[in-house]
Amino acid sequence: MHAPHELTTSEVMRWWSWEPITIALLAISAILYAIGTARLRWRTGNPACPDRRDRLSSTRFWQPLAFAAGWLALVIALISPLDALGAILFSAHMAQHEMLMIVAAPLLVLGRPLIAFLWALPANWRTRIGRWTQSPPVAHSWHFMTGPLVVTILHAIALWIWHLPSWYQATLRSEFIHALQHTSFLFTAALFWWALIHGRYGRMGYGVAVIYVFVTAAHSGALGALIAFSPQVLYPIYQSTTAQWGLDAIEDQQLAGIIMWIPAGVLMTILGVALFAAWLGEAERRVKLTQSEMLKKRPAKAGPTLMLLLLLGCNREQKQLAMMSTGGDPNRGKDAIERYGCNACHNIPGVPGPKGMVGPPLDHMAARAYIGGKFPNNPQMMIQWLQNPPAFDSQSAMPNLGVTEADSRDITAYLYTLK
Repeated sequence: MHAPHELTTSEVMRWWSWEPITIALLAISAILYAIGTARLRWRTGNPACPDRRDRLSSTRFWQPLAFAAGWLALVIALISPLDALGAILFSAHMAQHEMLMIVAAPLLVLGRPLIAFLWALPANWRTRIGRWTQSPPVAHSWHFMTGPLVVTILHAIALWIWHLPSWYQATLRSEFIHALQHTSFLFTAALFWWALIHGRYGRMGYGVAVIYVFVTAAHSGALGALIAFSPQVLYPIYQSTTAQWGLDAIEDQQLAGIIMWIPAGVLMTILGVALFAAWLGEAERRVKLTQSEMLKKRPAKAGPTLMLLLLLGCNREQKQLAMMSTGGDPNRGKDAIERYGCNACHNIPGVPGPKGMVGPPLDHMAARAYIGGKFPNNPQMMIQWLQNPPAFDSQSAMPNLGVTEADSRDITAYLYTLK
């Protein structure tokens, strides 16, 4: 009878996994993000652009850092010795899954990779992708899948189904099923965090997002507790591997359950509190902005003009009033929107080409109360906002594209024709 093998740190640290497909996907994602970010920075820093103020602020410094941290978490989960150790210890496998779902996923989402990936592609590809994403089947499916309730349910289903003994043990017998498990964990977790952070409800929906975070923390914690307090080994396939290394299978299982229950629960709670704090901060900023606008008299000059714009239904009168209130030309504004590529991220009525889904649609812009979800909608504010969004809101996903004041007035004039 052979004596059980003893795990040593030096031996484990040599167990790096070099799966070609995993390496290729990680490399491609990093390259696309780097190219897309560089192009955004180049566009705002290009000397050909007349307005280059705060040109590097268009890509907030923490977004690439967040993406890099999330990418590094993927490397740790999928390539480091943690991956190989997960085939021996249930606790290591559980740590790997938590690394994917509550470390890598939210960090990648905060890095806003969709914008960077889009800008990494050639212009004609961006156009085709924009048209494809606006096709009714794709648009409706994305709208449905990114609802907070839907993504919460999808993530919960993935979490509980893959921890059924028969399903979980199948992942240790098949590399394909194992990859499918990791993909479903990462994909549903990324959808979950994207819907709560960047989804259709914006920052004022963070209060509701907190509920979904704590619901997820509660049911995943319950699953961890069930695993930790189970009196029998739930996954017998680990009995042989843990025994070979001189470990007790039930103790390894208890540790795995505790990892899902306590450390993961603490991280989820921290993220939930951060969302709640962001929601309170956003609400407070909006109250202050409203009070400030009531006290200031400068915007009052644009108010009657904008009110007439909202009340009159004739397109000709709308254009005339838009020109009066902005000093711009709606026809030139439409051309400027295409020239600056605004429609690569936004769906803008009347503008040909791609209709992006990265940013919110700009239909009915003249009737909206806020710009960027937080600033009062008046012509002067819109003109200034378009020239340098990050200067007004460091959290904005809109980069500084070097829009001149003349072009900004023209674009504002066109947007104010969209009643």
